[in-house]
Amino acid sequence: MKRANPSFATLGLLLTVSILSAGCLNVETENDGEMKEITDLLDRKVDVPVEVERVVGVASGTVRMLTYLEATDMIVGVEDVETTPPMTPYQFAHPDLKDLPVIGPQHGGDAELIMVQQPDVIFHSCSQFETATGAMMDDLQTKTGIPVVAIDLGDLGERRAVFDRSLRLIGDILGKGDRAGAVISYIDKVLEDLEDRTFDIPDDIKPSVYVGGVALRGSRDILSTRADYPPFEYTNVNNVASSVGTGHMFLDKEQLLAWDPDILFVDSMSYDLVVDRMTNDTAYSLLSAVVEGDIYTVMPYNSYNNNFATVLANCYFVGSVVYPDGFADVNVTAEADEIYSAMLGAPVYEQMAKKYHGFEKIDL
Repeated sequence: MKRANPSFATLGLLLTVSILSAGCLNVETENDGEMKEITDLLDRKVDVPVEVERVVGVASGTVRMLTYLEATDMIVGVEDVETTPPMTPYQFAHPDLKDLPVIGPQHGGDAELIMVQQPDVIFHSCSQFETATGAMMDDLQTKTGIPVVAIDLGDLGERRAVFDRSLRLIGDILGKGDRAGAVISYIDKVLEDLEDRTFDIPDDIKPSVYVGGVALRGSRDILSTRADYPPFEYTNVNNVASSVGTGHMFLDKEQLLAWDPDILFVDSMSYDLVVDRMTNDTAYSLLSAVVEGDIYTVMPYNSYNNNFATVLANCYFVGSVVYPDGFADVNVTAEADEIYSAMLGAPVYEQMAKKYHGFEKIDL
């Protein structure tokens, strides 16, 4: 579908309204057709058009969800973060996103700039990584006069039902329910395959593993990790950090040395920092993984929230390293491209690898 920009007359009218209302905008969209009521992920009742053609997605991960639903042709504006050089697989798969009008800064956009693009619906992420509330959604809806639908990215583990509900909700609003179901079924198939390959491996023969350099608002050193690192969770590996808590954590160097994991993985968002620290600190040379040369990269999955396709691609590489016999039939780069194609519409492993080292062994 061709993206139409509003006329200069329309722009003038909108700017006039903006000035007169001193920032308290309240206009109606052009879509005056039939409406239906939905319940969003904050349990808000929202009336949305039955026929939706123009949308925007604000806050982290929302545009990614729209790409899963093959709805990029409906997006009429993006936050400024989407116009920068591509960093995420969905940006590589859909380079035209960077050419769309800017609707404001990341993590929420700008009400006036959103209005200029006249979307029928605004989708707003309020996942566990955001501070979004129902009051914020209502405020944006009041300022723009456009329905605001809150979604939550959830995850592919304990909060999988939240992810599925959000995807199905967007699909219902956009008339893409079949596509939502197809994506959900595909993820189920991948996770089932990973479970079948790894669930019955005895704990006493599993090597111990650790992932360092896990990005958190930028690159971090080897002591930045996750106790519930998703590619480890979905492959049932022996993650040494899982013994001390959950979620993201910063370790003491002494703790990592005491654990002495058999295999080290490095989030390649932090590749240069990790390699520099480990090369210049002789204490790390004592680690068994360093002595044996068992250090590998995994691609960053949490750039502007979770990139679920990369999570799944990382799982196959982790599996191939930790359980080589169980993944002997897997070409991990081909598997990554199959995942990216199924979820994003394009095989972008090579582009990701060029930026983030891809799946490789690190020689210190």
